[in-house]
Amino acid sequence: MLREKHEPPPVEADDDAPFVDLSAENPTSTLTRVVIAVWILSLLAVIGVGIGHVVLMRRELREHEIQRAVDDVSDRVDLVLEHSVPQALVDGEPAAIEAFDATIREHIVRPTTAGLALWSPDGRIIYALDPAFTGTQHPLPAGASDALDTQRVVAGLRDADETDANVGWSASSAIEVYAPFTNADGKPFVWEVGLRRDRVTEQSNRLVVTLALLTALGTALLLSIQGLLARNLVRRHDREQAYRRWLTQRVSEVATVERRQIAADLHDGVVQDLTGIALDLEVPIDNPKDAPPLAPTERTALARRIRAAVTALRGQAAELHPTASSAMDVERSLGDMLGRVPPHIATTLTVDPETEVAPSYRWLVFRVAQEALRNVVQHSRATNVVIALHRAESTTIITIDDDGIGFSPEIDPVEPGHMGLSLLSDMATAAGATVFIRSAPGKGTTIRLEVPS
Repeated sequence: MLREKHEPPPVEADDDAPFVDLSAENPTSTLTRVVIAVWILSLLAVIGVGIGHVVLMRRELREHEIQRAVDDVSDRVDLVLEHSVPQALVDGEPAAIEAFDATIREHIVRPTTAGLALWSPDGRIIYALDPAFTGTQHPLPAGASDALDTQRVVAGLRDADETDANVGWSASSAIEVYAPFTNADGKPFVWEVGLRRDRVTEQSNRLVVTLALLTALGTALLLSIQGLLARNLVRRHDREQAYRRWLTQRVSEVATVERRQIAADLHDGVVQDLTGIALDLEVPIDNPKDAPPLAPTERTALARRIRAAVTALRGQAAELHPTASSAMDVERSLGDMLGRVPPHIATTLTVDPETEVAPSYRWLVFRVAQEALRNVVQHSRATNVVIALHRAESTTIITIDDDGIGFSPEIDPVEPGHMGLSLLSDMATAAGATVFIRSAPGKGTTIRLEVPS
């Protein structure tokens, strides 16, 4: 439905109290700004949660790597080393060192092994994977001292590119493990193992990147859906706002039409009747004392005319302020309206006893019937009008039929005589009801209002 735009009159600016043009259309409404802010905050929240998740996951992976290295070294110490460190190896005999080296390379050395060393408590390297360090004396590493003091496995991450000068091994990323144990003779030793993290780090990084990509894709999909829903919400809100403004304008037009109609009815009806009564009573008399009293027939005529004027005024008052819709007796209201129709128009009211109009729609039934009867009286030239109220399934239906001259709804639906019905049709649509108009020149008019029961 098209809406006519009316340019507002110019308003003089006041520096002390600036005006805000409430009718101006704002392309970026408050709701739009709120939706954009929520979308941005959601994006930031998801990014923050994703970063936190990656950090926590990397920390968990690192701790898992260290624990797995500790468990692996502890198992191999229990299975191999405690029974493979004879006194000959401690004394540095080449044959014992060669046999121990063969055992170590067969059962312990792996592709991820960066370095191995067997320490005595005095700082002597009894065995090293690099033969050049076997039998050398060095300060006991801090991890080895802690392991001997606590008799527990000590593990940690080596700083990148840090070289262990004691055993001659280095790795860009490694786990150092110091495992204390005693040999078959009851002598304490510390087994140092260096494990490269290159492959493990690569695998963990690949896992982190995969999860990050999946999270990013899920986030993009979620935010896209959220953006589409938000855009639809904003558009719907803007349409509803525009419809409210349009409906407000239409309601104002309805009020203007009704005021003009009531003023015309008062002027052409009650005012004329009261003016005539006043003129009859103001007939000049030469000697008021000798004036004859009013004859009974004249009094009866004046009383009849006054009662007719009072009845007309009551009808106008009922139209201006009908009974509250929640307590309105629809059948009685319709009967009262038909009772005010001029006598030359025959009226019929048919109400199904089982029909009940919902309280929230009684005002609409009253207004549509009122406007329809007004058009019947003033424009249709009808001799008969019928109002029927009945129920069909979940709908209550009221129809107003007349046998007047009719009109063409397709050609002149908003001619002056039917402007009120056009406005009421808009109001009915806004209230969730429907108004149908069927008419043709020379075939009368039928107005049908359908409201939910």
